[in-house]
Amino acid sequence: MPRALNKPSPPVQPRSPLLSPRPIETSKPPTSRIETPRAKPSLKGKEKLATPVPLVDSGPSNILGQLDDSNLNQYTPKPLPSWYTRIESTSRGLKELNKRPTSDQSQYIKALSSMKGCIERCETGRGLNEDDLNELRNHVHKAEIGLKVDRFIVRKMRMLDEPYGLPRIFASTKMSVPMDLRMDAWQLYLRWYREEFEVDILRGIKTRQDRDRSADSIDPRWKKVPTKYYGEGDLVLGQWWPTQLCLVRDGAHGAAQGGIYGEKERGAYSIVLSGGSQYHDEDDGDTMWYSGTDGKDYMPTENTLRLVESLETVGNPIRVFRSHQLPKKNPYRPVVGLRYDGLYMIERKELINKEKQAFRFFLVRCPGQHPIRYGNNAAARPTIYEIKEDEKMRKFGR
Repeated sequence: MPRALNKPSPPVQPRSPLLSPRPIETSKPPTSRIETPRAKPSLKGKEKLATPVPLVDSGPSNILGQLDDSNLNQYTPKPLPSWYTRIESTSRGLKELNKRPTSDQSQYIKALSSMKGCIERCETGRGLNEDDLNELRNHVHKAEIGLKVDRFIVRKMRMLDEPYGLPRIFASTKMSVPMDLRMDAWQLYLRWYREEFEVDILRGIKTRQDRDRSADSIDPRWKKVPTKYYGEGDLVLGQWWPTQLCLVRDGAHGAAQGGIYGEKERGAYSIVLSGGSQYHDEDDGDTMWYSGTDGKDYMPTENTLRLVESLETVGNPIRVFRSHQLPKKNPYRPVVGLRYDGLYMIERKELINKEKQAFRFFLVRCPGQHPIRYGNNAAARPTIYEIKEDEKMRKFGR
């Protein structure tokens, strides 16, 4: 059973931004659905651990850099995408939108105009206050969950343009924007940049009409996203998903149900911290004990070996996700769904059961990251809008 958790200290206020790690692909994008590594009963003798794998090439390191107070912002606007620049004022879709917008389109345009008006007030005011910031947060969070925009609305409102749209939030030099708000604006920006406008939290998922989420599957028409990389890629701290399968959909974690995802000789890429009385997990936020899976006949499982490789040969940072299935007394437990809480390094392991080759691993959160977005505060994820959508999803059994 997990030990009693220490009483947590209040959430730390965001510090200077971290240097963004660059994901390093270890294979070509998958051509089929990724499955969790499975134990191989045919292993004979003690498996020899892989030789160290270089974590970096000639490019930037994927290990987190130290905080740099002179670096005001880690998020830089990208060159405008081709789908965006191809839409001109004479384009048929844009002309129809300007001339005869539907009631829903008018509503979404009005919402984006309100967001831009709020940005303008924040930029030109004498100083930001909590009311201004919370209003801007609400605009961004509503857009992520509730605005069913399309390419023409985004183009009309110039939401990807640096002087006019979302870059005014995540790359702002005119106002002091809290890091959580920069992150969430960046997450929305990236989704629209990729021309992904579906707001259904189960987008790309084929659901069964019952409450058993294990029967869900990824729609084969959905574009597959690679999961075999070190670092956090395009994820933002605090990013949220309703189910673990959605992690796979977005390339965050490669196992639809398993808690450990990795690759032989590459170690573990990501883990999900969840519940279960059979595990000897302990969660103190910036540090944790995380259990591998039980083997048999003095043989460790493949999943456990991935964690051993990360510790002893690869030395890579691991993406950590926390699930709402954690014990309710855990203060870092998300209210619903799963939340990305940053990169951790394994520092040591402890043998729990020799015959089962059951180990637990001590992980420490990498330096240079902003605080975990938990607790009862404006920066916490999931947002109130995500919680409501999750409740709606479960109420209607989808």
